[in-house]
Amino acid sequence: MATIECQAEWDIAAASTLHQQLLSALQTGEPLEIDGQAVRKIHAAVLQLFLSLTNEAQSLGLPVRWRNPSPALVESARLLGLADPLGLGEADSV
Repeated sequence: MATIECQAEWDIAAASTLHQQLLSALQTGEPLEIDGQAVRKIHAAVLQLFLSLTNEAQSLGLPVRWRNPSPALVESARLLGLADPLGLGEADSV
């Protein structure tokens, strides 16, 4: 399983580095797990990258799972209408 560790603050400047990290994770061909417990602040562009990852992984038949998504991460995704598409809609039970 490929694991992506989230940092505390994901701003627009971090998006390029994250993009490369997500591409590398996809190329493993393994199921993906995103550890979101550290997130305190996340930019919309970063959430869009995670959405792209989720969509691409689904097209490749790779499951994506969130581990310990922080309340800030879940709330930010909800505010943008991305909680369900990202699989964070039921985050309280994950």
